[in-house]
Order: sequence, then structure tokens, then C-alpha cells
Amino acid sequence: ILNEAIQELKENEYQDLFSSLAGDETKQSGKDYVEDCQVDTDLELLFPDEYISNIAERLNLYRELDNIESEEKLTRFRQNLEDRFGKLPESSLELLIIVKLRWIAIRLGIEKIVMRKGMMINYFVSNQESSFYKSATFANILSFVQKQPALFQMKESNNKLHLSIDKVNSVYDAINILSRMAEVSA
Repeated sequence: ILNEAIQELKENEYQDLFSSLAGDETKQSGKDYVEDCQVDTDLELLFPDEYISNIAERLNLYRELDNIESEEKLTRFRQNLEDRFGKLPESSLELLIIVKLRWIAIRLGIEKIVMRKGMMINYFVSNQESSFYKSATFANILSFVQKQPALFQMKESNNKLHLSIDKVNSVYDAINILSRMAEVSA
């Protein structure tokens, strides 16, 4: 809540100050309306016991993976895993790709993704007063969704806007859809 309040002040009351401090950087890099995206899934995304037998080591690797913030670091992380433990099993490959999915979702203003039984539900910024809903990013998402009504269903329930997408059976499917959405929103 505090972070949202600070962001609101930056966008409204102190917009001139922060835009002059940031220069052109904010115009080029875009804006993240959420800080993190939670992913809830019934898919098996993990480092199996057979791949990494030590529980403490697995926990450390999960923690390290959660803190990766660039494609370069993710590639290095994967290379280190393969050097130490061998070829990654499919469940671990999808776990690494979920990190990319979260990055894209954050850029799109998605706070939570639920992937179950071949369906993906994306929950957008929960603060209905957020400037996200007045942004070009959101306008582009709406346009993208409206052009493909057979694929997407956008609804509001419990004061939360969510986008449902059918036939999403893997992390690869999910990243493909959100990547296309991000391309039109860039």
C-alpha cells in the first residue's frame, strides 16, 4: 500500500520533479504498475529430487531464481545448473521460463496468474484508481483482446479485473500469448 501511495505521488503531485530527474529513461523503459506477479498453477514446475537431491541446495536455488532480473543472469543460472547437475528436466525448464512469464506479466500490469486445467486467468492491478487503467499499455491490451474475442474473456468480479484465456496447457503457451500482448503494448 505504501509503495502504491508513493507511486501515486510520483505520477500526480510530483510528476514534474520525477520526470526531470529520470530524463528520457522513463519514456524508453516503460512503466511497471506492479512490483511482482504471483503464479499459481497445477503444472509441475520444480527441481525434482532426482535432479537436485539436497533439499537446502534446492531451496537456495529457488531463492536465487526468484531474484533474477535479467535475461543474461537467467541464462547464466541455467548454464550453472547444467554444469553442476546435468541436463535440465522439462519441469525445471518450465520453471525457468515462468520467470520470463512473470517479467512480461509485470510489464502488462498483471499481479497474479492462475494456470489450471488448460486455462490461464490474469488478474490486473487491483487498485482501481491506479493510473494503469488510463495508460497506453492498458488501452493496447484492451484493443488486442477485442480483436480476438474467441480467445479472451475479460470480466470484473469482486472489484478485480481479470482476463481468461482457454487452451493454455504449458508455460510456453502462456508466454507466447503474453509476449504477443506485450508487443502491441510496447
